[in-house]
Amino acid sequence: MKGIIDALATGQLEDAIQAAQDAVKDDPANLDLRAKLIELLCLDGQLERADDSLASLVKRQPEWLGGAANLRQLLRAQQARVAFHQGQLADDVVAAQGPALEALIDLKAKLFAGDLDGAGEAATRLEASRGGQGPLAEVRDCDDSLGPYLECLGTDGKFYLWRFDEIAQIQFHAPTSPIETIWRRAQVILNDEREGEVFIPLTYAASSDSRQKLGRETDWQQQGEVVTGLGLKLFLVGDEGLTLLELANSDVTEASHAG
Repeated sequence: MKGIIDALATGQLEDAIQAAQDAVKDDPANLDLRAKLIELLCLDGQLERADDSLASLVKRQPEWLGGAANLRQLLRAQQARVAFHQGQLADDVVAAQGPALEALIDLKAKLFAGDLDGAGEAATRLEASRGGQGPLAEVRDCDDSLGPYLECLGTDGKFYLWRFDEIAQIQFHAPTSPIETIWRRAQVILNDEREGEVFIPLTYAASSDSRQKLGRETDWQQQGEVVTGLGLKLFLVGDEGLTLLELANSDVTEASHAG
């Protein structure tokens, strides 16, 4: 376990996975180690392998069925998120219909197809859709291909896309496992008083290397007129760039809660 912790502490996800695999080989009956390996595979984007390993774990230990079902639902939501970033709006995506969503999906599809001029036009429409009245309405993702939207993974297997002007408050829970350091468990309260528990990705879906996937750094890609992110997500509040955890503890959310 120490090898896994040390690798994660230095931002080496591949080394952490290798250490977990070695630990499982040395102690194949240790189900906690197997569970840690599955979570690391999720963080690395190896979703199919994680799902297969999860099925194997349940066969070995049926009492893990409940926890495995919850993680499998998160995997399903993450798969819908990956498809969304390829311009596909799967049935597992939950978002309010309207011009903003149309611009968002068009933007993702154009980027995936390499149509940078079309992506730039869609990004302009997405930015023009801002201007709601919620307490977080002025917040936007620094990634132009997400703009006013927050990505959330539901424990019901759904991928939620909420506009910041729909959200009243975000309350984060302390992480209790490796996966929760990047898919952070949170309570989201909407302006219409609906609320629910979700897992919010703290990193961009296109993150490719270990440090990006573990949120140790943020990098930017210029795709025509559109800027997209890699690594730890950043959000623009006025002229200030904040991480999501910083945003949740900022004066913006404190003021909304007080109101």
